[in-house]
Amino acid sequence: MKRDRVAETETSLRAAEARLKDVLLAVLPEVAVSGASLFTNHAHNPHGLPIAKLWPQAEALYSDALACLETRAAIGLPTGNSTSQLFLAACEEAASSNEHRRGPRKLAASLLERLSHEG
Repeated sequence: MKRDRVAETETSLRAAEARLKDVLLAVLPEVAVSGASLFTNHAHNPHGLPIAKLWPQAEALYSDALACLETRAAIGLPTGNSTSQLFLAACEEAASSNEHRRGPRKLAASLLERLSHEG
């Protein structure tokens, strides 16, 4: 990618990641209390729930996080510990078969803690 295009992509990525973080910071407190299925989406749906039964924002947040992560990788930025990676990791944990996985309340509280202390 040309330098101008990379700079433009980085600017768009920063804005998209900021929006993702803002939405997560707004909804995570509710999920930490209610246990809503924020981390269940079409790609992380171990119980085969119909999409209509999933939390409304779950699919949009998953798509946004995946797009941010793919953009980071495409322009050579690290993906680890980015807002998008942290959210996707929570989705993966929620869908795992590990009997010791955290539920949505604990995942939400943990993700909220991490995102609240990011610079």
